[in-house]
Amino acid sequence: MKKITAKIDLGEKETFKKWNGKFLDESAYTEVITVTEDTAILKPVATLEGDIPLAYIITDAYPNNRVRDVLMSIEDTSTMRANCSGPIVKKEMEDRGLIEGHDYKLRTPNSYHIRTSKGGWGMIAYSNEINSVMIGYKRGRFTGAIDSSGWTKDNPEKFEILKDLALYNENAFEKANPEIYKRQKAFSESFIKPEHRIGIFTTLSANRYHIGQTKQMSAHVDSGDTDAGLTTMCLFRDGDYSGGILAFPQFGIAIDAPDNSVLVADSNCVHGVTPISGNGQRFTCVAYTDRRLSSIGVFGKGEKLIGKYAQKESGSLEDFL
Repeated sequence: MKKITAKIDLGEKETFKKWNGKFLDESAYTEVITVTEDTAILKPVATLEGDIPLAYIITDAYPNNRVRDVLMSIEDTSTMRANCSGPIVKKEMEDRGLIEGHDYKLRTPNSYHIRTSKGGWGMIAYSNEINSVMIGYKRGRFTGAIDSSGWTKDNPEKFEILKDLALYNENAFEKANPEIYKRQKAFSESFIKPEHRIGIFTTLSANRYHIGQTKQMSAHVDSGDTDAGLTTMCLFRDGDYSGGILAFPQFGIAIDAPDNSVLVADSNCVHGVTPISGNGQRFTCVAYTDRRLSSIGVFGKGEKLIGKYAQKESGSLEDFL
């Protein structure tokens, strides 16, 4: 496997402060690595245990087009991914007929609350719309329960095919770094119930990039991923385009991966996708192990309902008496 070591490290905190939630431009990286063979990209530091990986790219990872065809068929969008969808632009909101302070108020630079019919503000925070859909299993933010995503329930036949995605990404992960793969596999099998896993993964995130809507993904950290593990992402290219490359501004690195490849990367480092241009499209699907779905063992958190939903489960003092 070809090895490349990043030349700079601008600091985790400094990079997060500068780029988190913002769209990346050419100033976010100094080196574009165009990958044509299996490649390991290493951080510019090492420990007594050896090199520290930033990312691996495994080429020719998929033997057929079954997964590709399913990903290309997904047209769903999301307004719930504030960490990835970029800043809320006041002029763009006005073009949609929404006035700040009257129709909406910012929760963060990347999310907002909508005015309700009663004059208050809604509980749910929305973000810019992007071509992204969550597949697999999740823990409800309001209920605390673990369940299948809405897309998974509505598309059982496509979900069965996408289980192959987890298999091939897992194979790429093991090929890239067998030791880290073994640790993450042990974590998944020890702390996450089998019915909440797809192989070693819990969740898939399918994304489409094209100039018609989702042109890029803002810089972010995937906070739900396991601390010591790596996240996998398959990548398929359709037609001609430029840009749309995965960048890690902390290390000045941008990765231009080939079609039919799997990236295995440290998602705890700030990363994002640069603007895409041209007539082509870029399809990716992240497969990751969400530690928040742990419900057994020492890292387990029960599925007991929380907030107002817990009332249905626990009842009242009157019911008890």
